[in-house]
Amino acid sequence: PLSVAALVAELRATTVDPRVSDALREAAVRRLARLAALADEDGRPLVPSAHPYRWWGMYEPTHSKVPLRDRDQPVVLSGSALDQLANTCALQWFLGREVKADAPATAAQGFGNVVHVLADEVASGHTPADLDVLMERLDSVWNALAFDAPWKSAQEKENARVALERFLKWHVMDRTGRTPVASEHDFDVTLDSGDYQVRIRGQMDRVEADGEGRAYVVDFKTGKQAPSSKEVERHPQLAVYQLAVREGAVDEAFDGTRPEPGGAELVQLRQGAAKRDGGETLPKVQAQEPLEGEWVGDLLATAAGKVLDERFTPTAGQHCAHCAFRASCSARPEGRHVVE
Repeated sequence: PLSVAALVAELRATTVDPRVSDALREAAVRRLARLAALADEDGRPLVPSAHPYRWWGMYEPTHSKVPLRDRDQPVVLSGSALDQLANTCALQWFLGREVKADAPATAAQGFGNVVHVLADEVASGHTPADLDVLMERLDSVWNALAFDAPWKSAQEKENARVALERFLKWHVMDRTGRTPVASEHDFDVTLDSGDYQVRIRGQMDRVEADGEGRAYVVDFKTGKQAPSSKEVERHPQLAVYQLAVREGAVDEAFDGTRPEPGGAELVQLRQGAAKRDGGETLPKVQAQEPLEGEWVGDLLATAAGKVLDERFTPTAGQHCAHCAFRASCSARPEGRHVVE
């Protein structure tokens, strides 16, 4: 080793290496102790990194005296939080939602926000279902989005135009007699899930009444990735919307009566439909049938249990590629600071 830090690292590694002799491990420990004891004329340590109090992973995990959530109150979650906690990564949820350490909003999120607002204006009747009018509205706010380069801004603006065009064609087409009854609809319901009570708060992009008077929930997506058909069958966010309908979340939009949930769907505005479903000019639509079984309640109970027990262990997967916390995550090589 040509530096003190490298020497300390090699000595530490030797002390826990099962392939070396006991005598060599003891010699490494003694040298670390000598280095840790060295001090300058003012008593300041010359090699502080040699002392165990500077090492990561030497203490047991700590526990806060103040619980994260009150066990006597319902656990407050959103549909997207349920997906993160139960299916993706509980640590990512905790750091992003509870600690609020997530990265600032990106241009991609701004793209989605603008498209959602324009879709709401059309559904609520504040803006006509006309592409030229929507593009004028888009032009008025587009420069507020920060892109890495002018060519990227122009590219994404064209993508937004295509997404809005798909939305308009989807909006005016006959979809088995469904009619919009609410847009950007806020809801707040409390559900019993096993031993827990879960309070779900969120916003439905669009609520429609189908030909049988049932409530159908639409969620617009502007991301570049879409779940598989099998994943949509048990999509937590769509399922939460349907549960909320059962609990009266959209009664107001149905003149005070309790509608039956008729299903829910993801409308992928960035992605064109298959040729058999109308082709590229229409958005890809992924539908979830009315709920059957207890699987959603099980997901809610699992998520609530993790929050109340504060079990925020990391889970590696495809979601790691876009995670802001990789550098401090023990499930990732770049975040594995603890000596194993």
